[in-house]
Amino acid sequence: MHAGEYIHDHFSKIVIRSQVAIALTLLLLLPAANFFYPTDYNLKAGIHGVSAILAIVIGTYLTHRAIPLLKGMHVRLESLRRWVLIATLLNLTGAISGNWIYMRYRGQDGPRDWILAHVPNFHNVLMEFKEFVSLFPFPLMLAATFTLYYYGMPIQYRRDITRFVGITILVSWSFLLLGFAAGLVLAKLRFV
Repeated sequence: MHAGEYIHDHFSKIVIRSQVAIALTLLLLLPAANFFYPTDYNLKAGIHGVSAILAIVIGTYLTHRAIPLLKGMHVRLESLRRWVLIATLLNLTGAISGNWIYMRYRGQDGPRDWILAHVPNFHNVLMEFKEFVSLFPFPLMLAATFTLYYYGMPIQYRRDITRFVGITILVSWSFLLLGFAAGLVLAKLRFV
């Protein structure tokens, strides 16, 4: 027996959107607490934490928007272009704020010195990897943004270009996730 297509009613949409809003708020409170951490670098850490969380959230959302691109399905390109532009700006903010806080990491008596003294293999493997992998999402998302705005709406008829954009978004998210996980390990090991 076919049950038919499920359509969300108004109440279900309110519940879903409320759950997303509550989860995002709780998730953002974690890095926002860095603004109040008793250190001279709380502003840098807070900005970097919030931008990293938002980049992961928007990047994850975009991976779900990229799958239809890979399948050759019709997508709302105006909306996709705006979300990809937002993700590009968030990745740029994350890269800039990451380099801003990185000065503290490498500074005298910074976390790098402590890590090298206590767990040198961690720095030599994970941190060297994180330093570079975290920079890849921005140029990848910039390429996707440029492609979407350069080709405009006729891109819907170019499967090769839509696949390129979809793959670029997925690869960018993969690097973003790797850098984010390595950053969480670093923050857990030794806070800046």
